[in-house]
Amino acid sequence: MTEVIGVRYADDKDLVYVEATGNYQKDDLVVIAQKKGNRLAKVVLERRNLEASKLPAEMNAILRKASNKDVQAFSANEQLAKDSYAKVRQLINQNGLEMKVVSIQFPLDRQHVLISFTADKRVDFRQLLKDLAGLFKTRIELRQISSREEAKVYGGLGPCGRPLCCSTFLGDFPPVSIKMLKNQHLSLNSGKYNGLCGRLMCCLSFEDDFYREAKERFPDYGSQVRTQEGEGQVIGFDVFAETIRVSLNQGHRQLTYALEEIEYG
Repeated sequence: MTEVIGVRYADDKDLVYVEATGNYQKDDLVVIAQKKGNRLAKVVLERRNLEASKLPAEMNAILRKASNKDVQAFSANEQLAKDSYAKVRQLINQNGLEMKVVSIQFPLDRQHVLISFTADKRVDFRQLLKDLAGLFKTRIELRQISSREEAKVYGGLGPCGRPLCCSTFLGDFPPVSIKMLKNQHLSLNSGKYNGLCGRLMCCLSFEDDFYREAKERFPDYGSQVRTQEGEGQVIGFDVFAETIRVSLNQGHRQLTYALEEIEYG
């Protein structure tokens, strides 16, 4: 077991575990020491023990409790980032690049600037790097992110009417596949199950284990089963009610049975 503290960076929504150094309370503002510069963060989970397998191989540590000067530096960096968007877009247009700036972030000491962007194809930004270095007078890091990561940065409301999972509580993006749609008997072509990012919604993975386990207890669509009224073909089932819809007499009759009322296999 490893003793850790859970924090959220002031310019990010992810929950991050850091080494449990010092006695910090929930809601304390702290400065996290990173290789690429110090960052401001807020303690959201006090000291606790977690299995090493659930933690990253390398963790950052809390350097100190944040001072007013640290908070002022963060606010100044936020304002600089906002003021820089238009200039960065102008340089991108001057270089004829098809890319969209999503976020601009500075560490507290402005040792470098991280610019996240999206693009539909590979971008040659070698000249842009030089132009940005001239603008910010510091080291530049450009990072291409996915449409999912972009939605996480901007946030919004999902089809369920609630804030996006990725921009609230979700940490790493879970793998989501078309097979999950099939397991839940959802339409593949309706587009209803795409999130704001244009990809399949992450929440499809939340209940996938239930549907996969339930599916093992039911006969497949189209399979032959035996009922009190004779043999028939499975045309549907309800995993919640544990019922099966069966077509009898070559489709002339359709009846619903409880799972235990049929035989198959």
